[in-house]
Amino acid sequence: MTVAAEPVLRGSRVALRVATHDDAPHFVRWASDADFAWYQWARDPGRFPDDAAARAFIDSPRLAPPTGRLFVIEHARAPIGFANYRDLVPKARSAEIGIGIGEKALWSQGLGREALGLLLRHLTEDLGLHRVTLSVVSYNDRAIASYKAAGFEIEGIERDAVMTDRGTYVDDVKMAYLAGRDRPAFDPRPVTLEGAHVRLVPLRMEHAEALFAAGDEDDIWHHVQPRPEGSEGYARYIRWALDQQTLGAQIPFAVIREADGELVGTTRYAHIDRANHTLEIGYTFYGKGSRRTATNTECKLLLLTHAFDTLGAKRVWLQTDKRNERSQAAIARLGAIKEGELRNERILPDGRLRTSVVFAVTSEDWPPVKARLQGFLR
Repeated sequence: MTVAAEPVLRGSRVALRVATHDDAPHFVRWASDADFAWYQWARDPGRFPDDAAARAFIDSPRLAPPTGRLFVIEHARAPIGFANYRDLVPKARSAEIGIGIGEKALWSQGLGREALGLLLRHLTEDLGLHRVTLSVVSYNDRAIASYKAAGFEIEGIERDAVMTDRGTYVDDVKMAYLAGRDRPAFDPRPVTLEGAHVRLVPLRMEHAEALFAAGDEDDIWHHVQPRPEGSEGYARYIRWALDQQTLGAQIPFAVIREADGELVGTTRYAHIDRANHTLEIGYTFYGKGSRRTATNTECKLLLLTHAFDTLGAKRVWLQTDKRNERSQAAIARLGAIKEGELRNERILPDGRLRTSVVFAVTSEDWPPVKARLQGFLR
């Protein structure tokens, strides 16, 4: 195993070059941004209060060859962030990495994902590493999704492992990439699904106020408990959904009406079973302005089409409270087959026992169900 001298890693839009003292002002500026500091380190602005502090970080022994390296990420010949590896262990052929796009205007443009790919290729192909690890605070949902897309898998969550500068504890998500490890054949991930009437986008914490406005109706929560209270309750509702996404159990979506761009509800994939290629569509609700419109039909068509035609699902199932006859009728209208009842399937927050009615669409059922939904939309 050898370490290349002063490597430059070049991609189509970004390049990684070794950091120098001349980059210190950029590190100071990035660390002074409140959002970047919070999502990167769970800290308040000012990790590098001046150039001297940034130069000390650049000179850190952990980030020096042969066991580490600090890179600056460049885009359009301008520094936009940094990436590093550290604690390289030759015998185990492993190292830990960190990466961040400091220029907030360039977030969510795929630049960090390309930089991550360049770093991984350097570590696995040039340096011959087998295992690459990282840690990310649990609320950095965009980063976690990006790491999963690059092939990282969650190996564990350390509860309350990080003390933030705001005096709170947060979970630390541990992820790893193994060279040559194949991804699961059935692997649902956050995605945007476009229709004529609605657009399904990954649910985010910033959707809490709009979801509160769409969902604060008695009819929606008559058979669903507990009901979120206020915008803070909907923020907790979304946070739990995103925690389940981190664990790989769910993929939540916000439902956006195409006509005016308004958020009108939410839905999600749940009970994702990668080994058996099955999942549930559930946790669905829409504001009354979108009920009895094309919204639900097209949402289900988008979700089922993605599940069967793109992901290769074998079975997609839906369930509802036995007392919710309107929901049962809506599910049956889609063409899903009623399979049975799960008696006393869960204890509700008010102490009652719920019996759930289960419906499903199998891969064999899917072609006529698809045609049925397309016909409804026409």
